[in-house]
Amino acid sequence: MTLPTNLTTENRAHQAGDEEEFIGQCRLRHAELLNGDVKIHYVECGNSDGDLVLLLHGFPNFWYVWKNQFQALAEAGFHVVAPDLRGYNTSSKPLGVTSYARQPVLSDIVCIIDHFGAGKRAIVVGHDWGGAITWALAEDYPRKLRKIVVVNSPHFSVLDQAFRTNLRQLRRSWYIFFFQLSWLPELFMSHTRYRSLRRLLELGPCQPLPAIDVARHVIAFSETGAVHSSINYYRAAFQGLWTTKSGSKPVGIQLPVGIIWGEDDHYLGKELAEPPNSLASNVSMTFLPGCSHWPMWDEPDHFNQVLLSHLARETVGLVPSVTADHKMFTSHPRL
Repeated sequence: MTLPTNLTTENRAHQAGDEEEFIGQCRLRHAELLNGDVKIHYVECGNSDGDLVLLLHGFPNFWYVWKNQFQALAEAGFHVVAPDLRGYNTSSKPLGVTSYARQPVLSDIVCIIDHFGAGKRAIVVGHDWGGAITWALAEDYPRKLRKIVVVNSPHFSVLDQAFRTNLRQLRRSWYIFFFQLSWLPELFMSHTRYRSLRRLLELGPCQPLPAIDVARHVIAFSETGAVHSSINYYRAAFQGLWTTKSGSKPVGIQLPVGIIWGEDDHYLGKELAEPPNSLASNVSMTFLPGCSHWPMWDEPDHFNQVLLSHLARETVGLVPSVTADHKMFTSHPRL
């Protein structure tokens, strides 16, 4: 595979396994920890004595999806940790669909919180599948968390209901059903030097990704087993392996919940953003007009302002308004 000629020294250093790299002016440390036999790769930055903020990526990304958020969070005094979920990039890729069920995946995140939190509660921010994991954490391990923020990621029960009643969303989610096939999705993703992955990253965001960022994603998904393992999350969910621990109705979340939603998401309709009061009673939402499924890429500076506003919120109430030169981000609490 031919990579862009402008692949920078920092990217080559990361591939070579160096422990540190810079993104902008932010120094990131690469390291690993073990959850049993599962190796979790992560990057960290910021104030090691600050509040722990865990950034969870989704599909088809890896820790690098948060590249524009590291410096803002570090400058705000947070201790920032962004792992590669199991199955992604250089983290372990255990075999079998059941390895990507709710409890094994959540155990990785709890392991990270326990390792860095020193007994303190963490703030977790999740996008896409990372958001689904964040919702599940808040239900199963509320005592580990101070608050959560989810980005373009509906609660499982909201999405499940949409599959039953929302034909438009069902069409948008065609790939979830495609991913249930046994080998064709993997071939589709990796065929012609990961052409489908490259096109998704080039055309999905409102602002095209730089070639170097696309190349880093291709490198991450070129890791042996990465495509298969990342798709196994969808297979596990489809098989009912992401239901609550008791198998009963979802537990109501009392923690402060922030929801940030790019309105121009081609995969998830904005009507999925707000959970019912029975699922979460302490919610504030911010819709970002003109942003795609990846608002952290489309409008990074504005997204960071909104994110920091949500992190500052403790109870139900208006998120401080964020005004941009050319748009207003509207926020509202759960009434």
